[in-house]
Amino acid sequence: MGSAAQNPRVRRAAPKVRTGCGTCRMRRVKCDEGKPTCNRCIKFGVECDGYRPPPKVFEPKAAQKREILPNPHQIKTSMRSGMALPSLGALANSPFASIEEHQYFELFCVRTGYDIFPTFDSGCTRQRLLESCHFNPAIRHAIVALGALDRTAEMVSCFDKMSLTPVERDAAANEHHQNALRQYVKAVKYMAADAAEKKLDLRTMLLTCLLILAFESWTGNMDLAVKQVHAGIRLIQEWKENYRGDEEKYTKLSPAPYVVEDDLVQIFCRLAVQHSFFADGHSPELHAVLGMEGPRFTRSMPDTFEDIFEAGKYYNGIIRRGVYLITTQSAYLGPDVQEDSDIWRWAIKEQEEIQSDVWRFNKAFAPVLEKVAEGPQKHYALFIQLSMAIGYIGLSTHLSIDESIHDQYNPVYKRVVFLAKAVMREMPATSKTRPSNFCFDTRVIVPLWVVGLKCREPTIRKEAINFLLEHPRREGIWDSVFAGKVLQWAMHVEEEFMVDGHVPTWARIKAVKWSGAELGAKRAELFCLQRVSADSEKVRRRTKRITW
Repeated sequence: MGSAAQNPRVRRAAPKVRTGCGTCRMRRVKCDEGKPTCNRCIKFGVECDGYRPPPKVFEPKAAQKREILPNPHQIKTSMRSGMALPSLGALANSPFASIEEHQYFELFCVRTGYDIFPTFDSGCTRQRLLESCHFNPAIRHAIVALGALDRTAEMVSCFDKMSLTPVERDAAANEHHQNALRQYVKAVKYMAADAAEKKLDLRTMLLTCLLILAFESWTGNMDLAVKQVHAGIRLIQEWKENYRGDEEKYTKLSPAPYVVEDDLVQIFCRLAVQHSFFADGHSPELHAVLGMEGPRFTRSMPDTFEDIFEAGKYYNGIIRRGVYLITTQSAYLGPDVQEDSDIWRWAIKEQEEIQSDVWRFNKAFAPVLEKVAEGPQKHYALFIQLSMAIGYIGLSTHLSIDESIHDQYNPVYKRVVFLAKAVMREMPATSKTRPSNFCFDTRVIVPLWVVGLKCREPTIRKEAINFLLEHPRREGIWDSVFAGKVLQWAMHVEEEFMVDGHVPTWARIKAVKWSGAELGAKRAELFCLQRVSADSEKVRRRTKRITW
C-alpha cells in the first residue's frame, strides 16, 4: 500500500494528434486515423465525422520572394546614413497574417518610407508610424498597402496602370496591386471603427490622414487626397486653439512636441503650401496655418547655419510666410483695395521684411553650400535653391496686376527649370529598378507649374511643360501629367494672339482654375478669364475639358 502511494501509476504521455477524425478530436481521445472511418469510432459504435483537409503551409516560391523583396546589398549601399534593414527576429512576433504582408512591410521599412517622406524629414514621423504598427491595425494595414503599391510601381511603366479603373495589367503587378487594395480596405474599416469609438489621439489621427493621403494620391484619387489635407489642418488648428495666447512661449511649429512632433506639423504646413497653388483656391483654415508664425520664427535666424538641416528649418519658415502673404493678396487685396489702406500697408511692410529674410538666409546658407556632401544633402541643397528661386519671383511680383512684370524674371525662370532637372537627377535612389515617383512633399511640380503659367518666353515655357509630361510623378496632391496638360492649354490660349514670338500683355491670363469633382476619374473642366482684345477691357471665359 505504501509502495503504491510512493510510486503512483503515471499514464504514459503520447504526442498530441491534430489530424485525427472530428469525433476523436472532439472527445479528446487518440485516433488511429483509419480510413475511411477510424476503428476507434467503429469500436465504440459512434459515427465518425471524417477528416478535415490538411492545413496549407504558406511557402512562397523562391522567385516570388526575390520579386517582392529588394536586394539587401543594393539597399545597404544605396540607403542614406543611419538606415538599417529591419530585423526578421524583431518582426517574428509581429501581428502579420502572412509572410507576404511581412514582406510588404519590410519593403516599406527599407525603401517606401524613405522615398515618400519629405526631404527635410528627420525620420521621427516614419518611426512613429512603424511603432504604431504593433498596436494599431489600421496603420499596420495601411503601411502594408503602401509597400504593395510600391512593388506595383516598380513593375509598371506608367501611372495609368496604377489607377483604380479596369485596365490591362501585367499579371504580377496586378497581384501586388490587388493586395494593396485589399490591405487598404482593411485599414479603412479599422479607421472607421476607431473613429466611431472616439479612441484615437491627435498624433494617430494625423498619421492616419497622411496614410490615406499617400494611398489616394499615389493611385490618382486627388479629390480624396485634398480632403485629407483639409482634415489634418483642421485637426491641428483646433488643437492649437488650446494654446492661444502662448505663442511666444514656443519657437517651433508644435506648441507641445510631446503630443505632436514638430516634423508632423511641418508636413501638413508643406501640404498647405501645395494647396495654395492648387486651382488657385483659397481655404481659410489652410491660410491660417501658414500665418501662425509671422516674423517670430525668422527673427531667430543665425548669421551662419550649422548644417543643411538647420538651413532647412528656416527655409520652410520663410516659404510659409511668403505663401501666406501671397495667398492673403489673392484673397483680400483685390483691384478695389486702396494703396493707402491698412491692409495694403501691411502687405508692403511684410514684403520688405520677407525680402530682407531671404537676403539674410542666402548669406547664412552660402557656407553650407560650399561644404555640402554628395548624396541626399546635395539633393536637399538643390531643392532649397529651387524653392527659394521660385519663391523670390512670387514675392517680387504678387502685388502687381501687370502680367508683363514676369518678363524681367526670364533668367530666373530659366534657372528654375535647370534646378528642377538637377533635383530630379540627384534624387536619392533606394532602388536601381524603380525611380522614386511619389512623395508627400513638393519637389519639382509646383516650381515648374509656376514657370509654365507665368513665363511667356516660349523655349523656357515649353521646356518646363515637357519635363512635367515626360517625367510622370505625383507629389502630395499634385500630378505632373495633369499639371502639364493644364499648362499646355494655358499656353495655347495665350499664344493664339502671339505677335513676333511675344504674347501681348492684354492676352495673358492670370490663372487657370478647374473643377475638382472629377479629378479622381482623370477628367477636369478648365476655365480662365481673358480679355477680348487690346482695345477692350471686357473679358471672356475660356473653357476646356481635359483627360489624362
